[in-house]
Amino acid sequence: MQYNTSGTTRTVISLLSRWGTISEKTNKFAGCMAQINALHQSGITEEDKIINAKALYLEKYKKPFLLDHCWLMLKDQPKFADPNNARSRSYVPPTSEPISISEGDCGSGLGDTSNLERPIGRKAEKAIQKNKAAGKDVGEYLNKKLKLIEDVTRLEEEKMSFEREKLAIEKASREEKLKIEKERMIIEKKKCEREERLEEERIMMIDTSGLTGAQKAFYEQLQEEIMAKRRSCN
Repeated sequence: MQYNTSGTTRTVISLLSRWGTISEKTNKFAGCMAQINALHQSGITEEDKIINAKALYLEKYKKPFLLDHCWLMLKDQPKFADPNNARSRSYVPPTSEPISISEGDCGSGLGDTSNLERPIGRKAEKAIQKNKAAGKDVGEYLNKKLKLIEDVTRLEEEKMSFEREKLAIEKASREEKLKIEKERMIIEKKKCEREERLEEERIMMIDTSGLTGAQKAFYEQLQEEIMAKRRSCN
C-alpha cells in the first residue's frame, strides 16, 4: 500500500470510525470557513482564508485542524461546500472581542479584519506543508483497505478449499491402505490354508505299519482328526 508505512491493517469498523472522525472535523472546519467567508468575502486569497479558518478552529475547539488534505478533497462536495449548511452547523456570529491565537500571534483577533490576513505562525505553516506533502487520498485509501479485506477473505476461502481437498486425499489414502491390508490378509490366509492342506496330505500319506506303537497311535489320531474336520466342512 502506497501510504501505509507501518505495515498494519485496519478492519472495516476501524475504517468507518476513522471516516466518522474525518467527517466531523471537516464539518467543523467547513463552518469556520463559512464564518471567514462571511467576515471577509473579498481582498483575501483562498490560502489566507484557510489559514484564518484554522486559527478560528483552534480558538473554538482548542485543537489544531490537521486534515488539510481531506478538506482539499471534500470541500467541493455538497455536504461541505454549501455555505448555508456549513454556517447552520458551525457559524458563530462575529463579536467585537478579539480572538487570541496561539503560536505567537501576539494576541491578534479575528474580529479585526486587518489581522485576518496574517499567518498564524511557523508551526501551523509547517503543519499545512506537511499535510500537503502527504497528499493522502481518503477515497483511494478506503478502496485499498476494502480490496485488502476482499483479498484476505479470498485467500481464507482458498485455504479452506485446500484443506478440504487435503482431507479428502488423506481419507482416500487411508481407504486405499485398508483395502491393500485386507487383500494382504486374504492372501496370507489362503497361503496358511494351502500350507495346512499340504501338511494334512503329508500326515494322511504316512504309512503307520512300520511305526512303533506310540508313533502309530499319534499319527492315526491326527488322521482321524483331519477326516473329522473334512466331514464337518462338507
